[in-house]
Amino acid sequence: MSDALPPAVRRVPSPLPPAQAHDLERAVRLCWWSIGLLGAVSVMMYFAMGGSKAMQAALVEDVLSLLPPAAFLVALRFRRRGVDGTYVNGRERAFDMTFLTSSVALTVVGALLVLDGVHVLASRSFPVVGTVAVGDTVLWQGWTMIAALALSCVPPLVLGRMKVRLARALDSKPLHADADMNKADWMTAVAGIVGVLGIGLGWWWADAAAAIFIAVEVLRDGVRNLRSAVRDLHDARPERVDRSDRDLLPDAVVAAVNRHPDVVSCAARFHEEGLRLCGVLAVATRSGAVDVHLSTALREVARAVHWRIDEVLVVPARAGDALVRDDSRDPPG
Repeated sequence: MSDALPPAVRRVPSPLPPAQAHDLERAVRLCWWSIGLLGAVSVMMYFAMGGSKAMQAALVEDVLSLLPPAAFLVALRFRRRGVDGTYVNGRERAFDMTFLTSSVALTVVGALLVLDGVHVLASRSFPVVGTVAVGDTVLWQGWTMIAALALSCVPPLVLGRMKVRLARALDSKPLHADADMNKADWMTAVAGIVGVLGIGLGWWWADAAAAIFIAVEVLRDGVRNLRSAVRDLHDARPERVDRSDRDLLPDAVVAAVNRHPDVVSCAARFHEEGLRLCGVLAVATRSGAVDVHLSTALREVARAVHWRIDEVLVVPARAGDALVRDDSRDPPG
């Protein structure tokens, strides 16, 4: 008997609705623009940073801000390969894996930057900022550093606002994390300006303090995104894209299934896989059984609630199945 496996059957991912497919293409373009513009900003910051610790920390954050858009593009390319003999459940989790990778990088680098800033502050190292010649005029290098920092605020400020809107339309946490990183970019640039001005005023500690502030922002973003990435990989209860509260979509699915005439009660257990939600519906029926026809009908009811609902398994209700219930049918009191 041959040990050869049968040829892999490939299937593309579940297609997105036209509006979301258009938004995803816009997100791809924004990610490419981010890589180009923020890469140019990083080069400019490298040549302008001088001896300022705040500028060096801002440069590191600018370089790190290239990770989320690059990871998003890699995940999207991997996701488009669909299902085959190896990835039998598809590649929707590619977004989760790249989200985790970016979060780990942010956390580690943020922690190292905090330690470096504290060391500089504790050792009372005075930053040296020299002069530059512009034609026949000699200028304090701090002015060129401030100009570079001010210019570096513009791309992340514009790109971040655009990404937030797309992230909400696509319910994409990696894209929302990218927008958060862009917000941190321009905020740390402002902190860097304060640090450089502090050097000019003779406040030796201002530069190190600004560097620590920037590092803490990087570390905070990394820890928050890392927590969210780990939750998703552990199939935790879905959260909203901004992580402010739990996602209410499972409640909407339970309410829709409970309206079916053959269903007495329903409970749902959903988790996130990339852009989609997958899960189990535990239903109690009037007949006490869930046949193939009812299972198919309820699956279609669930998927009709929202485009994010993907794979749904319908099973008979058992004790302990419920994570999300619809209490709208319960009598008051």
